[in-house]
Amino acid sequence: MTPLQSYVNNIRAVLHSWNNPLKRIENATAKDQQEKEFYDMEAQPYLDDFKLDLFLYDENEQFPASHRYFYTQLADIKGKKILDCCCGYGFSSVKCAKYGAQVTGIDISTKMLELAQRNAELNQVTGLAEFKLMSAQKMEFTDNSFDYVIGQGALHHLNLELAGKEISRVLKPGGKALFIEPRIPFKWLIFIRSLIPTKCLESPGGAQLSDREIEYFSRFFSSTHVEYFMFLTKLIRFPLFKKISSGLEHADSRLSKRIKFLRKLYWAFVLEFTK
Repeated sequence: MTPLQSYVNNIRAVLHSWNNPLKRIENATAKDQQEKEFYDMEAQPYLDDFKLDLFLYDENEQFPASHRYFYTQLADIKGKKILDCCCGYGFSSVKCAKYGAQVTGIDISTKMLELAQRNAELNQVTGLAEFKLMSAQKMEFTDNSFDYVIGQGALHHLNLELAGKEISRVLKPGGKALFIEPRIPFKWLIFIRSLIPTKCLESPGGAQLSDREIEYFSRFFSSTHVEYFMFLTKLIRFPLFKKISSGLEHADSRLSKRIKFLRKLYWAFVLEFTK
């Protein structure tokens, strides 16, 4: 493949995130199969060379603002039942188990589940964390099973109608669903991003979420709260701005609250839904 062909394919991959047809209900089975194959391949190198320093739990690990906010909402979950959707490597599952919660992680990738299990074993939380092969669009749990449903980059891989019904069903009354997700800002920003020759890392079934999609997903819950992240902090990718990352995070927080129009320029959000 020539450099030009690679560049054009990358443009298509980025633009594909605007409206991914695999996320439609009629394509749910095909999407799950392609996602399974993609994430099995992603997990395999880590299984072949399981680096302890990458997976060993660090209580003082530094997170970006969105993740700090996310885990702040989970600060008091000792003894609670947590469902980690699309658990992947198992990092969130392990962290919640370290907080004292009883965690069940689900994923459609058998290799990712194997990796998550090894992660739990390394960090000695196997008594509090279990992992099951399951799609979040069709779960085997009984109604009202969990106090929290969580996910980091989970919803944007799912059909929101199927997942919304299931997540609401398995949550206990008053329970919360908490997700960190990539967001679609103005469409012209997606187009500009597509022209930048940085490799698109999205999976075949993934697609950033729009505000309209979140409004639709909210129908399955009694209330919704959204926090916006990553506007000015997008600049941290450039070395010149890394030294002022905390200042950019602070500015992002203030701007999103004071000038609501600017929220359309943010690339990520933390979504909190209450049943």
